[in-house]
Order: sequence, then structure tokens, then C-alpha cells
Amino acid sequence: MQTRQPKHLPVPEALWIVLAVMIAASVLHGGTMAQSQGSLDDKISDQKKQLKQIERDINKHRAESKKLKQRETSLMEQLSHIGKEISLSEKYLAGLAQKEALLTQQIDTLRASISYEGNVLAHQRVRLAERLREMYKHGPESQWAFILGGDDLAEKLRRYKFMRIVAERDAELVRTVGERKRGLEHEQAALTEALADVASLKSIQESETAKLDKSQRQRVAMLNRIRDDTSKHEKAIAELEKSQEKLKNLILDLERRALSKAEPTNLPPGGFVALKGKLPRPVGGQIIGKYGKSRHPTFGTVTFNNGIDIQAPAGSPIRSVAAGRVEFVDWVAGYGNCIIINHGSGYYTLYAHAADVFVKPDQNISGNEVIGEVGNTDSLHGYACHFEVRKSKQALDPMEWLAK
Repeated sequence: MQTRQPKHLPVPEALWIVLAVMIAASVLHGGTMAQSQGSLDDKISDQKKQLKQIERDINKHRAESKKLKQRETSLMEQLSHIGKEISLSEKYLAGLAQKEALLTQQIDTLRASISYEGNVLAHQRVRLAERLREMYKHGPESQWAFILGGDDLAEKLRRYKFMRIVAERDAELVRTVGERKRGLEHEQAALTEALADVASLKSIQESETAKLDKSQRQRVAMLNRIRDDTSKHEKAIAELEKSQEKLKNLILDLERRALSKAEPTNLPPGGFVALKGKLPRPVGGQIIGKYGKSRHPTFGTVTFNNGIDIQAPAGSPIRSVAAGRVEFVDWVAGYGNCIIINHGSGYYTLYAHAADVFVKPDQNISGNEVIGEVGNTDSLHGYACHFEVRKSKQALDPMEWLAK
């Protein structure tokens, strides 16, 4: 008795099994790359929004600068205005650098994706061409001959189902090739746009850097005049005292507003007063300005420092000395970028001359949390952190509160 040999499927079946695996793998890889690209696009979009806000702040400040030039202003007012210009420019340039880094990453991702997609597309086109040649070579009659060549009705039905699957895969390959071609064209257009954005960014960076350099030269020249000219130094000191009074009023206003809010909820047992003599320094460095009265060695002017000044390298982290709630983040003439934290029961700490600030009003923070970076905004001492401890409007000696 002869053993019945199974009927062999046509050669294209093996080809389509390989193609199915290849298509599935390419879809999976393409999906992963698309997900990565989507995440990167979101970051770029967020960065663009941040830059737009900084641009608005700079344009507003420069409009105010034009008005400032039209009236007589004090040296310290000019110095503060230039300091704010420098701070905004540095922040803008940092944002531009971040955007450039993201765009560069996007360009690398797009180039890798274009290379991969191009290779897969070329491979699929070859497979499609082979399939079309196979179909043309055998013609539709061969398909019917294959189906009808079955020994019984069940075999014929199995062969028909197989040929239907082949036809569906033919259609899927044609669709996939078309979609991949359109996707590749889209990515190539996105790459061209990203390259143009980087070129535009570099032009903006050069222009903004030139403005920053000019502002920094003006600031140095004005500081030298204050340091070398007795009358200008005395005027600067008088204006700083006015700034201290304004700051005192600001804290009183903050306290009135704080009364309408609940006390910070993250305070230690015993409250802020229990931490007296135990607080860490907000920044490491040498204390160059002590609390209380001091006499200038050259001009003999007597000033009162409401806090301490700690000299530190630019960009050093400024840390909160205790848990609390941020009540104020803004520019204050004579203090530059300033952060005020509410520690409950009328106690506040103040951190000034920051280059950058990482917290926002109404934000709860923990002790030893990084809230900013050391800068020289509106500082006559160079890079330093001005630190104050206050009970309502009364300035307290920070050295009595810091750990020895």
C-alpha cells in the first residue's frame, strides 16, 4: 500500500513566512523609535514654551530699560537694572543651549531612524518586486490549478484559505511599503527643519552673547566707580539702606498674606525656634559679611547688615536651612534674585543674589533642599549668598541660629 504524500504548498509560502516575521520585527522596532521620538518631541515643545516665557520677560525688561534712560536714575538703580538684564540673558542662553542639545539629540535620532527605515523599505521593495515577478510568471491560472489540484473538497478548501492568506499578505506588503515611504519622507522633512532650527539658534545665541558681554562690561565699570568714588559709594550705601527698608515692608506684607493661609505642614517638632543653633549653612564658603554694623576701611561709612554674606563659587548649590513653604521668589533691588521661606510662627529665612532659582511660591520644601545657585545678582561682593533669619520684620543674627 502506497503511503499518501502530503501535498506541498507553493514556494511563495516560505517567502511570506519570512516576510511576516520581518514585517513584525520592523513594526516593533519602528514603534519603539516612534515612542522615543515622541518623548523627545514633548521635551522640545516644553523647552520652546519656557524660552517663549523668558523672551517675554527679556522684551518687557528691555522696554523698561528704554524708559529708564529717559529719566534721571541713581547709580544703584542702573546697576540693579543691568544686573537683571544679565540674569535674564544668562537664563535665556542656558535655555537656548538646552534646546540646542535636544535638537541635536533629535537630529541623531532622526538620522538613525531614516537609515533604518530606508534599509527596511529597500528590502521590502525587493521582496515586493520578487512577489510581483512570481505572480506575473505563474499568472492567475496557476493559483486556480493549485486550489483545484486537491484530492478532495477539504483539501481544496485548505488550499483556498492558504491562497487567500497569501493575497492578504500581498495587500499588506503593498500598504506597508507605501506607509513606510510616506513616513520616511516625513522624517526627512523633520530632519531638515531641525537642522534649520539649530542654525537659527546659533545666530540667536551669538546675538544674545554679545548683549550679555556688553551688560557685564557695564556692570564692572559701574562697580568700579562705586568702589573708587567716595560720593558714589556713599550714595550706593544710602540706596542699599532704602532697599533694606523696602525688604522689611515686603516681609510684613508676606506675613499679612500668610495669615490667610494655613501654617506650613512640614515643620519639625517644636517648630523653627527649636532649631536655633542647629541650622546648617545655606551654602559652603567663607563669611565675608557679618551681621550688624560695619565700617568701610577706605571711606569710613558705617552700614548695618541684616544678615550674613557667604562667598562661594558661581553655581554652588543654595540649600534651605529648614523645612517650610516658599512665600516669595522674585527680583529685589539691591538683593537680586531673592527667595523667602516661611518656617511658621512668624519666622522667615531669606536667600539673595542667586543666579538661578529652582522653587516657586507656595511650594513646600524640606530642610537641606537645593533651592537655587550662587550668583552675583545685585551683589557688591561678587559671587555670594546673602542669608537672613527674621522674626516678622525683625532681622536676627544668623550666626546664633547656625550650627557651630
